[in-house]
Amino acid sequence: MVSYEKLYQDVKNKLSEKRFRHSELVVKRALEYAEIYNVDKEIVRLCAIAHDIAKEFTDEENMEYITKYDIKLDEIEKKNKSLIHAKVGAEVLKHEYGFTEDMVNAVKYHTTGRENMSVLEKIICLADATEESRDYLPKEYVSIIKEDIDRGMVEICKWCMNYILSDNKMLHLDTVKCYNYYLDMCKTKTNP
Repeated sequence: MVSYEKLYQDVKNKLSEKRFRHSELVVKRALEYAEIYNVDKEIVRLCAIAHDIAKEFTDEENMEYITKYDIKLDEIEKKNKSLIHAKVGAEVLKHEYGFTEDMVNAVKYHTTGRENMSVLEKIICLADATEESRDYLPKEYVSIIKEDIDRGMVEICKWCMNYILSDNKMLHLDTVKCYNYYLDMCKTKTNP
């Protein structure tokens, strides 16, 4: 597996200063969540710093990787190009940096979420949404996540879906399924 120092430099070289700063803040937030939920901090650091590795790839670079790694895009991803970086980045990290399947999934689903995520997947998804420069999100979300990561998934999915709908964009089905899955799980926890 790649060292954090090597991956850090590679990601820094691929991203703008602003996007890289976001990635550093995702690392910081993800480590806070990893401490609470007892997830390997080195794995969390790797996933967090690299989650947006493909975010600023050109259309040509994306097409090159989509072809090279036989990446399948669904209809919503084809229409909303901002979703493509997660799948492309996940495959780059798998093939070129030795990421495990759980690490690959943490990058692949950090934008949409999905049903039945691993704790690592939830940490990366939630850290991406709640890193400290995301000042448009209510600050209480961090407290909710630290208290109950599944309830955090519900609240972040709800916020994201409302934002996407207010911008007249299509919702990805993984996000809807994620919301429904964790909402049901949280209701079951409170009403066994």
